Amino acid sequence: MYPRICKWAGLYLALGVSFGLACTAQAAPEIAQLYASKLPEGSAWVRVVNPSDNAVQVRVDQSTDFALSAQSVVASPFQVVDSRQPLHVTVNGREIKGLNVPKNAWVTLILDSNPANPPRLVVDPPVRGKDLRAELNIYNLSAGCETANIQLANGASVFNQLPFNGQAQRTINPVQATLIANCGKTTSLPFKLEPFKASDRYSLFLIGSSQSPRLIGLVDQTAP
Repeated sequence: MYPRICKWAGLYLALGVSFGLACTAQAAPEIAQLYASKLPEGSAWVRVVNPSDNAVQVRVDQSTDFALSAQSVVASPFQVVDSRQPLHVTVNGREIKGLNVPKNAWVTLILDSNPANPPRLVVDPPVRGKDLRAELNIYNLSAGCETANIQLANGASVFNQLPFNGQAQRTINPVQATLIANCGKTTSLPFKLEPFKASDRYSLFLIGSSQSPRLIGLVDQTAP
């Protein structure tokens, strides 16, 4: 069993000010595609993440192939699968056997740097639904980074004491921000979040090594 941490936190006033002004009612009609579809009974949402710089071709069930890498698109869109059946995932044409996912769950499959090893299955926290705020997810995949801290460029804390292979979540105001990761005494380069809006879920991935940590990320999407 791999360790996983889920931190649910409201948006503190001080941090909300750091992220910028809160969303107004005008943002309400712009509901993310992530929440547009209701999950059929016995199904699950599944995506694949490749934290390596080496690109791979990934397919989930009968979906389109996606080229995934940390240098371009790190994660495939979430796709509906039948959780009552074995999950079919192929990487560079090779099917990964023995995968099963729980029903009614949001599942992230994280590929290992060694293609002979099975992917790590992470059950993400359920989405909060329609809201005037957004969600920020973080995954510590940085080898050797036993404890990571994520903060704004101005020093305000966002995530604290995130263990290796841990995952955490919080709500934020949907505005632009620049984040920095710390692994011990090593600091990553600043990472500017791409624009996102109310009800979006943004996934951050801390990759690289403890000597050279990197933040990458994207706005979560669902397959059409």
